[in-house]
Amino acid sequence: MARHASGKNNFRLAGWLIALLVALAVAAVLAVVLWQRDGADSSAAAPDCVSGELVLPVAASDEKVGRALIDDYAAANPVVRDYCIKPQYVDSIKEAAVYIAPNTSITHTALKSAERTAAVADPQAVHSEPVGVAGTEQVKLEDVKTESVLFPVEEEPEASALVAAKVAGNDNDAVKALTDQRLGRLADFAGADGKLVATAEDSVPEGLSFTSVGADIVYAAIPLNQNDAVNEDQARAGQDFARAAAEKFDGSEKDQPVISDLVWAAALPSGGEKLGDQAEAAKVIEPVNTLFLLDTSEAMAPFIEPAKDAIGNTALELAGAGKEVGLWNYSSPLTPGVVNGFRQNISVSPDAESVNVAVRRFLVGGVPQTREALQAAAATYGNANAPMRIVLVTTGTADAGDDAAFIDGFRQAAGNNLDLTVVRVGEGDPDAALEQIAKKHVDAKTAENIADAVKQAAGF
Repeated sequence: MARHASGKNNFRLAGWLIALLVALAVAAVLAVVLWQRDGADSSAAAPDCVSGELVLPVAASDEKVGRALIDDYAAANPVVRDYCIKPQYVDSIKEAAVYIAPNTSITHTALKSAERTAAVADPQAVHSEPVGVAGTEQVKLEDVKTESVLFPVEEEPEASALVAAKVAGNDNDAVKALTDQRLGRLADFAGADGKLVATAEDSVPEGLSFTSVGADIVYAAIPLNQNDAVNEDQARAGQDFARAAAEKFDGSEKDQPVISDLVWAAALPSGGEKLGDQAEAAKVIEPVNTLFLLDTSEAMAPFIEPAKDAIGNTALELAGAGKEVGLWNYSSPLTPGVVNGFRQNISVSPDAESVNVAVRRFLVGGVPQTREALQAAAATYGNANAPMRIVLVTTGTADAGDDAAFIDGFRQAAGNNLDLTVVRVGEGDPDAALEQIAKKHVDAKTAENIADAVKQAAGF
C-alpha cells in the first residue's frame, strides 16, 4: 500500500525541544550578564592600586573606638594618591598618622609630649558615645552620689572624667573622686554595697543596668603632620580618614560638656594620687592671643595705676611675640541708661599700641560685676580657631550667684580653645567659681606685685 503525503515537514522539531533550547539560551545570556556584573562589582570592591598598598597607622585614646572607625574606613576600600589604604591600629601617637580622641587641651598636650602636631586647626568630630553609671540595679540620676561611683580609668578614662564632672558638680570634688575611687578595669567591678561604675553605654558589662548622666564622649579624628615614622603619603591618607569619618558622623560636638583640664588629667591612667605629668603640663601656659579684662571698680583705686602700666607693657610684649591683644574694662554701670557693666574698648588685633594708650584713660567707680563681664567675653571670643586667653585683673566679685550655672555657662561659651587666667589684686575674698574655671591664678596683694603677676598670667 502506497504512503500518502501529509503536507507537513518531516524535519520539524518537537515543541518541547524548542522550549528547552530557548530556556538554555536565556540561561546562557543571564550567566554572561551576571558574570559581567560580578566582574564590575569586583573591580569596585578591589580598585586598581597603581602605587600598591599603603599602611595607615591610626592611634586612639580608646582602642575600641579606634578599631571600630578603622574597620568602617577599611570597608570602603579607600584609595589615596593611587595607593590602596590599609588602616592599622597602633598604640603609639609617635607612629600614627591620625589620632582619635576628644578634642581637649589634654589631648593636645599628649600630642605635644609625643612631639606631634595636628595638620588641621579644627579637628572634626567622628564618633560619640553616651556616658553614665552602671550598677546591679537601675538608679535615678538624681540619686547618684559621687562617693558611690567607681572610675575605671585604665579602660574608660573619658567616661570617667565626664561622669565625675557631671555627678560631682565641681572640679575639686571630681578630681578627688577620680583620684580616690579608681578602679582598674570594668571587669574588676563587683557591684556590691550599692556601688556604681562609670562607663560608656556600649561598654556596660552584662547584667548591669545603665543610667545616663546626660553627656556624650565626642571623639575627633586629628590628622597629624609627617615625621620620621609617618611619610607624606601616610599623612595625606590620615586626612582622608578624618574626612571620611566626619562625613558619616551625625552627632554634635556640643553633646560633650566642656570640663576643666584638671578633671581630664585626673582621669588618665597616669594620674592617681599626684596627677600625672599631663595634669601638670595642663597648668603650664605660654603666650597666646589675649584679651585683658580689667576691673575698674572703686576697689581697684589703690592699684589702678600699676595695673594700667602692667597691662600696657605686657600687651606690647605679647605683640612682640607675634600675638594679638585686646582690652575690656568693667564695673557696675556708672552712666544713666547704661545696662551692661562691661565696656568693649579694643577688639583683639595686632594693634598693641592702641591697648597701651587706651588703658591709661580708665577711671574707677562702682562695684566689680566680674561674672557678667567674663560671660560676655567668653561669648565673644569662645570657640576660637586658635588658642586664646582672657587675662582677668580683679579685686573680687560683686555679682556672685549660682556657682554651678555660671561655671557651666562660661565653659560652654568658652569652648576648648579659650582659657582664663586670673590676677587677684588686694586682700579681697576670692570667687570660688573662678577657682574652678581658671587655668592659672596669680596673687598680687600689693601694688608692687601687679606687674609681675600680669606677665605671669599672660604666659611670660
